[in-house]
Amino acid sequence: MTNLHGESPIRLLALLQAKNEENYLPGWLENIEDCVDGIVALDDGSSDSTTDILASSRKVLEIIRKTPGATWNERENQMSLVHAGRKHLADWFLCLDADERLESQFMARAQELLQQAEADGVQVYQFHLRDLWGDVDHYRVDGIWGSKSVMRLFKNVPTHKRFDLRQLHRFWMPLEIVTNLKTSGRHSGLNIYHLSMVTAEDRWARVSKYEQLDPNHLYQRIGYRYLADETNLALEAIPEGRGFSPRMEALVYRK
Repeated sequence: MTNLHGESPIRLLALLQAKNEENYLPGWLENIEDCVDGIVALDDGSSDSTTDILASSRKVLEIIRKTPGATWNERENQMSLVHAGRKHLADWFLCLDADERLESQFMARAQELLQQAEADGVQVYQFHLRDLWGDVDHYRVDGIWGSKSVMRLFKNVPTHKRFDLRQLHRFWMPLEIVTNLKTSGRHSGLNIYHLSMVTAEDRWARVSKYEQLDPNHLYQRIGYRYLADETNLALEAIPEGRGFSPRMEALVYRK
């Protein structure tokens, strides 16, 4: 069986939803291109050069374009990407936002993780989510910040048909995996670094964004002001050998 391009099935496919991400995308592509076999992206009606940047990448197999001006619909976007990825016959999906970066050890360990998954029946891997704070060399570790994790690498099982109904802060992977995490989930031990929390301006912009998307806190009961609260702030340096690249582009972009 071949994929849409008449090639062999894809082992690891990255999925990206983006809107007006021209500042972050060059670094995102440089960070991820050598780690995956292909990329499927969704441009949610960008008014900048997002689509052109994606189209220039040798690894981007498909770009789903949405009409400018439409309301952001996270569930619809993610579902569209998963279904598109299935058409490309991907074995595994890796889901990263444009302002997130894989740590440097991911490429060396990716095949090992997937081989272990096949041997042990693992269907999803977690990552530490490290919010860079103050600069690009430190991340926040106090309170909930030190335990934040995300499930972003999951096996493509086409018979899995049930998906999270939530519009925000939802699981990418099917509920057949979510409801069986004790046996099908494992922590990768690896980091994903989040670039758009470095400055106070960035953090308040995120508070504003999510308060508009979820004004009644239906999808996060604690609300969003905590994103800018520095009470009990504690930072930790990125360990040697656990950083990310490229570095220069991570010196904080404004949207």
